[in-house]
Amino acid sequence: MSFIKKSVPVLLALSTTLTLAADQIDAASKELASQKSAAKQTAAGYEVEQPDTSRPLYEDYSKINDNKAKYVFQFIGDGMGVTPVTAAEQYAGKVETGKIEPKFTNFTEFPVVGLQNPYDCHSFIPDSASTATAYANGIKTQTDTVGMNGDLDKATDSVAEKAHRAGKKVGIITSVTLNHATPAGFYANVKNRNSYYDIGLQMAKTNFDYFAGGSLVDRTGTDGKQKDLYTVMEENGYTIADTKAKFNNVSAKTGKVYAISERLQDEGSTPYAMDTRQGDQTLADFVQKGIDVMKDDKDGFFMMVESGKIDWAEHANDAKATITEVNAFQDSINKAIEFYNEHPDETLIVVTADHATGGFTIGNTETGYETYYDLLEAQKESYVEFDNRLAAMKEKKPNLTLEDVTPLIKQSFGLKLDPNVKEEIMTFAEREALKTNENKVDTSGLSGEMKKVAEKQNKDAAASKKDPYLLTESEYHEMGAAFKETMKAPEDRIDSQETLVRYGGYEPLTITATRILNKKAGLAWTTVEHTGEKIPVYAIGASAKMFDGHFDNTDIAIRLNAAMDQTNK
Repeated sequence: MSFIKKSVPVLLALSTTLTLAADQIDAASKELASQKSAAKQTAAGYEVEQPDTSRPLYEDYSKINDNKAKYVFQFIGDGMGVTPVTAAEQYAGKVETGKIEPKFTNFTEFPVVGLQNPYDCHSFIPDSASTATAYANGIKTQTDTVGMNGDLDKATDSVAEKAHRAGKKVGIITSVTLNHATPAGFYANVKNRNSYYDIGLQMAKTNFDYFAGGSLVDRTGTDGKQKDLYTVMEENGYTIADTKAKFNNVSAKTGKVYAISERLQDEGSTPYAMDTRQGDQTLADFVQKGIDVMKDDKDGFFMMVESGKIDWAEHANDAKATITEVNAFQDSINKAIEFYNEHPDETLIVVTADHATGGFTIGNTETGYETYYDLLEAQKESYVEFDNRLAAMKEKKPNLTLEDVTPLIKQSFGLKLDPNVKEEIMTFAEREALKTNENKVDTSGLSGEMKKVAEKQNKDAAASKKDPYLLTESEYHEMGAAFKETMKAPEDRIDSQETLVRYGGYEPLTITATRILNKKAGLAWTTVEHTGEKIPVYAIGASAKMFDGHFDNTDIAIRLNAAMDQTNK
């Protein structure tokens, strides 16, 4: 009996070993069978290239968990639909490697990707006010409305306000003005988004811990006679840090803070990423400071970060500015990722947009199936900075000619204007010759059809050497017409449906230049307004699984509240 008792463990171990060996033999047999069954050659005689099966079959779900989120980042890329993200990835990959190989953004690599519906009570094409009310408050409302229900008879309650009541610190950051529609959606209740002064008064009363980014619209009211909103903020206990030196001195001991970019651009916003100068504060700087001043709170924090000028660049149909804004947005998101890496079990990061803008597309009829992202490298400043320089030239010389402005156009966008140009748009064959860089074929000794084909190839190759920045005859006339409108006083410009479609209320010469450059790069726009497609949602961290699938934009607020366990706060 004792022999049997002693033998049982040995027999069990032997059995386990044999089972494992059998499993290994079976796996090896299946692999061998798979190799034998894999096609080596097609019926047409081609060798077969097998796909790379070493890549993971699933997302890395170790980066998500079911914990309640102590630290929450909600990133809003205003106007950041699928196309600006795709264009930014393709541009980065092509410019850096020269290959047809996108360089993916940090947030598109998040393990959870969802899809939200952005329409509002008024339209399938929403605005930033109604969408902010939806994803920040969980309630659909009318276009142009902030923090009110669809009937405009009840106020809503935002995730930021709930988080604040639950004891969390709250930060609101944007690259545009702090009383603009998106940030206002987290703290204000107004029937019209243009009630900027009223929104600013409500901002001062929030008691939120950290506001940062741009300035405020209508700081002294529409009549300029109201108390300065900066003064109102100070009276409510906020430190105004409107210089870089003051900003650098801000710490957790400072108390409530409103940090403002020392250098401001259009309408009180932070400068476009492509217009920043050395030493300028960036969206990433404001995010990092927010983390520094709020991270030690025992209940955690909620931070909303908006990249508002992605949308503004798309409204102006400026692809290069749009792409650089997306890349700068990545930098700010990376600050949150670094914090997540230190607190993976307690941190939730959600990245989405409010709507898409501009009807931005990759591909147009003239460039066919090709893109020429490298042409965008010639653009050195945003449409805003070009507007400013053009205005300065007009003020200095009111009777400017197109020839006077031609050097500025080349300097800013790389475009070259020749009034005597006669060449037309490159044909598809010419584009192909440019792409393949085929050498000239020696036609001596050829005859008949073969000679005709070779001569055409040489002609196409020669045509492909055309300067891609040189405007065609039709583009030159288009630029000339825009210049004539630009030189008129705004009240004297042609007021028609045609000019509205052509210039969209922007400086005619500027938007014509960006559109021509974008077209040459293989891109296009359909509008200077918003569009109504569905919007991706990217998530990582605590409770991130909630943001998987297809849902309404109001569900973002509902799920954020659930993730922070504050639904009933």
